[in-house]
Amino acid sequence: MRWLCLDPGAKRTGVAISSPEGTFAVPLTVLEHDAGGPLPEMVERLMREHRAEGLVIGLPLSMDGSMSSQTRAALEVAVRLASHFDAVLESPPGLLIPANLPEPAAGSGALTPGLMVRILLWDERLSSWEAQRMTTARDAASRKKAGRELLLDAHAAAVILQSFLDAHAPVSSGLDGAHDQTADGADSAG
Repeated sequence: MRWLCLDPGAKRTGVAISSPEGTFAVPLTVLEHDAGGPLPEMVERLMREHRAEGLVIGLPLSMDGSMSSQTRAALEVAVRLASHFDAVLESPPGLLIPANLPEPAAGSGALTPGLMVRILLWDERLSSWEAQRMTTARDAASRKKAGRELLLDAHAAAVILQSFLDAHAPVSSGLDGAHDQTADGADSAG
């Protein structure tokens, strides 16, 4: 399953996309917008263009797990997108969404024909820090602040998405049909 990830901010939203198999994430783009967040039509266009079936939205919780004004803004974006896609908004276990947010739609997909979307909130604590750590060394030659900030937003979305993908990866029990070998390389199966 291919996933799109949003890292919503006050003026920009970083976007990342997963591989078609949903195993790795790459930065995609940055959406510029007003304080209300990205327009649902912008997100829908990206979902259709990249054939994404799921949408992960980064939830910027405080280090102690509490909600901040940024958390509330991200939740409002998530609810608006869930309503646009007529999708159920899924949240991590134990997360209590404030009661005074509008309820998302029932989840029939009727508002966006041909596009059934699964929408999940994902804890994004430290994602911007990790993205900055990853991009600073590699992009030290580039001194244009605005360009680095845009790159950072998309990389932060990729960090969030990779965290989500890793947490939902199937557990592998090794190679199918492989025999155990002893330290000297002898086959112990026979």
